[in-house]
Amino acid sequence: MAADRGMRNGRKAIQGYTSVRTISRFSLLLFGIVLTWSALAAERMPLAEVQKGMKGYGVTYFEPSQPERFDVEILGVLNNIGPGQNLILAKVDSPTVRRTGIVAGMSGSPVYINGKVIGALAYAWQFASEPVAGITPIEEMMKIARVSTPSNGGALPAAAVSPRMNAVEMLSSLANSKPEAAFDKLMKGLGAQAASTVTGAKQIALPMSLSSFAPETIQRFAPYLDGLGFVAVPSGATSTSSSTTDPKSTVNKKQFEPGDPVAGILLNGDFTVAATGTVTYVDGDHIYAFGHPFLDMGEINFPMATSETVSVLPSLASSFKFANTGNVVGALRQDRAAGIMGVMGSSAEMIPVELTMNGAGPAQTYHVQVVRHSRLSPLILAMAADSVIANAQRAAGERTVMLESEIKLKGFDEPIRLREGWAGEQARSAIPQYLAVVSGYLMSNEFRQADVESVKIHLRHSDELRTAKLMEASLVTPDKGRVTPGDTVKVRAVLKPFRGESFVETFDVKIPDDQPAGAAYLLVGSGSVMNAIDFTLVPPDPRTLEQVLAVLQRLRPSTDLAVGLYSTGEGAVTSGVYLPSLPPSMTAVISNDTSNGATAPVKYHPAGQQAHSLGYIVDGALKIDVDVQPAI
Repeated sequence: MAADRGMRNGRKAIQGYTSVRTISRFSLLLFGIVLTWSALAAERMPLAEVQKGMKGYGVTYFEPSQPERFDVEILGVLNNIGPGQNLILAKVDSPTVRRTGIVAGMSGSPVYINGKVIGALAYAWQFASEPVAGITPIEEMMKIARVSTPSNGGALPAAAVSPRMNAVEMLSSLANSKPEAAFDKLMKGLGAQAASTVTGAKQIALPMSLSSFAPETIQRFAPYLDGLGFVAVPSGATSTSSSTTDPKSTVNKKQFEPGDPVAGILLNGDFTVAATGTVTYVDGDHIYAFGHPFLDMGEINFPMATSETVSVLPSLASSFKFANTGNVVGALRQDRAAGIMGVMGSSAEMIPVELTMNGAGPAQTYHVQVVRHSRLSPLILAMAADSVIANAQRAAGERTVMLESEIKLKGFDEPIRLREGWAGEQARSAIPQYLAVVSGYLMSNEFRQADVESVKIHLRHSDELRTAKLMEASLVTPDKGRVTPGDTVKVRAVLKPFRGESFVETFDVKIPDDQPAGAAYLLVGSGSVMNAIDFTLVPPDPRTLEQVLAVLQRLRPSTDLAVGLYSTGEGAVTSGVYLPSLPPSMTAVISNDTSNGATAPVKYHPAGQQAHSLGYIVDGALKIDVDVQPAI
């Protein structure tokens, strides 16, 4: 293997390498003309020396066995196309390029003139009559190293990002068990590529290799990946230990060389999501690649892995490389306009996620690690959950999926525990959206930084439509014939499952000892209906992350049949805290004080709730009027 590597280095380093394919490394050493890439890497051509008409070559992989050269002819230099940005224009040619055009995955391919690297293939023009590329000058790529990069492998401080939804929007979408609109808002503008300063020029796309994903998941999420500048491509994973993100446990003696494929990992483990491009330049343990942004997110900390180009698929729309993702060997630390920079042997902290699916067969548990980023983590988590559901269900027909999840935040003693369920066609899409909305809000909330430590997701899938409609709800009148404060009354509810026999659920509801005499009502219905009623009567107004989490924990799922007692009484929400049964004078004071964000008056308020988990998606709600009499 070492001999093969030496031959490869020799082939790359010698300008006319096609004539020395059969020369062994021993022979090269004998003649003293071995040039490794590290030696070649020291030679860089300044942009000022690049002239129209110069000819050279680039290096990339179109198949796994060996690199391939393509010819390059300089057409000119576009100066100052952006702040501190220049672009070298070049005509590209080779037998493969004539067949495929410029291929997604060629981003970063190093280009050489007179044995010196001038930059990275980075931009192309779609539908051009001949392959013309934009080359990012190497001196601009080298400036990436001047940006401060943390030396440790821990999580980077969260970037100051504007939340794409506020707490009330997030809570309302979950309370109503309808996360679609919130998910769309979360994903809107996630990765729309910035317009090029050169008309028609686009970044050469990066193939987003998706390993172990259901085909339906790839199809469903391809538009989001396309918006990020990726081409979704099914792939495999060559690593025998791809679930780890510690480069010290997977690192081999592999050293990147210019022209090698390199992958930035967004999801690792039983599923893999990795974007593949090409290494441009190696400087010690630092590698420079792509020649354009990965996601243009500045300081990042994503796992960096080896990659193997399998083949190229020619396409009139956009040819692309198939690639297998290999071992994690370092971390990507910078994502800038001129490209990315990675550090060999460095580590990247990710979010461990455990997904368990219970269905008709044995339970299946998947372990993955999600990139730690407020904008990317929700999308990647949704993709993993969607694929788990797809792997467990048939392509069409009725279905029910129930979710239990735990999200652990750093610095909080207790995890956030959430339950919800969906039936019918929406079951497939709602759960990934729900998880994305919760995690997306937490990681970019408007109050303070919240780092997700771990996520556990437990899904129960059924091929049956497990819904139950609430048919009747009644109050069993106490023996004394009246309801007074302190009484315990029985509520009877009749439910009819889809294509099943009716059944009865009963609740013993305690009337509070301090319940005022007068009109009140009992509401019987699904947890989601109760959430909606509560939000209408007492609108949430959280002022801290802790208050948001408290509301989250109070949400009831659609699988609950809940009973709530509601009574009249003046109240208010002030600074995120609900104050029931206020004296009229206090209500007036709070109502007139707009500085604390009070919502007043609150005419009805919940006096108590309880719920039974039924294992069905409950449909409907019924109201029972109650006349509370004074105690005698």
